[in-house]
Amino acid sequence: MKRLRSRLISATACGVLTLAVAACSSSNSGNTSYAQFFKVVRQSVAASFGNARITREQAAAIAYASLGYTVDGGNQGLLVLATDSGGDLLWTSAAHVVIVTRDGRIVRTLGLDHDLSNVTPRDQSGLPPPAAAIRASFSSTRLADFPDLGLYGVRISCRTRLLGRQSIKILEQAIATLRVEETCNSRNPDWSFTDSFWVDKDSGFVWRSRQHIHPRGTLIETEIFRPPG
Repeated sequence: MKRLRSRLISATACGVLTLAVAACSSSNSGNTSYAQFFKVVRQSVAASFGNARITREQAAAIAYASLGYTVDGGNQGLLVLATDSGGDLLWTSAAHVVIVTRDGRIVRTLGLDHDLSNVTPRDQSGLPPPAAAIRASFSSTRLADFPDLGLYGVRISCRTRLLGRQSIKILEQAIATLRVEETCNSRNPDWSFTDSFWVDKDSGFVWRSRQHIHPRGTLIETEIFRPPG
């Protein structure tokens, strides 16, 4: 059963990447659209393997919603938004990395050394977005799958609270945000961590985040270069 599930996950990864390329290349018509997409491809590869971060000029030249990310403090890569499925935003790149976010939280990854294959709320009430902590602190429980560990439905309990105002800079642009902290733990495996989200005080949009997505220590930092819409 586990082997079958792994095969299904691999097949899904290939399908997702194919759809992502199709979505990006068809977002606009004509040669300009293809030229912009392949420019994204070149930039994402260069940023992933070079000792550099995405520059303001590089990000501004891309007509798609885009996101910068680093894994475990490494070089910065660039992802473009391929699909929005009911609030699940699928970001992808030429480096065959896929990150899916919901309300700013990472709920799925593909192409990393240690992937998070799924996150679901424990009950039908759903998982409150990080921005809900602006009104009041809250507790939540989620279930997560880690195929490489053979662990599925791992119960993770979290407490989310507002820390206060904090100005951040993305691509040299100052953004006024509220910092939200989410402290989580699970029993099996024995794992505890604290994530941070920098959210817009009015819209609740997550501009930046630091999220632990795997018990083996994978830390992903994200920042939005060009928001969706």
